[in-house]
Order: sequence, then structure tokens, then C-alpha cells
Amino acid sequence: MSINRDKFGALLFLCLALIYGFYVEDIPLLFGDEDAPFNARTLPNALAWLLGVVSFIQLILPTNREAGSLEHAFRGLKWKRVVILAALMVFYGLTIRQLGFPISTSLFLMGGFYTLGERRPLVLILTAVGVTLAFWGLLYAMGIYLTPGDFFYYLGWMSNDA
Repeated sequence: MSINRDKFGALLFLCLALIYGFYVEDIPLLFGDEDAPFNARTLPNALAWLLGVVSFIQLILPTNREAGSLEHAFRGLKWKRVVILAALMVFYGLTIRQLGFPISTSLFLMGGFYTLGERRPLVLILTAVGVTLAFWGLLYAMGIYLTPGDFFYYLGWMSNDA
């Protein structure tokens, strides 16, 4: 049996929907929300079902003749960029606590922009820092506090006293 890229993608999304739907039940509910018509599990459940139904329909529909083979679909992709971006995500996850949200997010965005082809230093720095600070300010305005990180405490710019 031959599988093309459309069927492979539909199969991946069907697996994702099943796994996501399985773990929706682990979402904690507030007391008294168990019988409520709309609770914290409603939208994730709907998303899992929607993704599952659409991917299942894509999987059982006739094959698109223009969709190439699976080998052809993966040929020519820029795998080096994928690996670098994945490494940047791991770096981000490992450094966000120590360097804090502003520094680690700015470094992650600068590295990602550079990997995707942006080479002008001024654009890299201004865009990454601007987006990071704007997002941080938006979260602060919504009442969500993100700590600046241990780095600022080590420098003595902030205190641990709450």
C-alpha cells in the first residue's frame, strides 16, 4: 500500500486528536463545574472532536492525484533549519527561569529570525526586543505577572522580598 503526503498528514492529525482528546479529561474543573454546560473542558473537547472528524474524513476520501508520494513530500525540505529551531526551543525552555522572560524570549526570537534568513542586526534586535516587551506589557496589563528571572536577582537589580 502506498501512502501520499495528504494521507500521512491526516493520519498524524488523527493521532494528535485522539491523544489530545484522551488527555482532555485531565483538565481540572472548579468545584461545581462538573455538570455545567460550559466548563474548562468544553472547548478542548470540541477541538479534539473537530480535528478528529476532519482528519478522519480526509483519511477516507479518495486520494488527491496531485499529492506526491511521501518520499517526495519530505525531499528538499530544509532540515538544518528545523533542527536549529528545535534546538532554540530547547534552549528557551532551559533558560527562561535563569535569564527570565525578557532576555530568553528576545534571544530565542533573534535566533529564530536569524535562522529564517534575517541578517540585519538592527532589525533583529529591535524586532525581537520590541515584540518581547510589547507582549510582556500586554500580559502585565491583563494581570499576568512573569518574573524577570534569576539573572536580575543575581545582579542585585531586584530583591526576592515579596
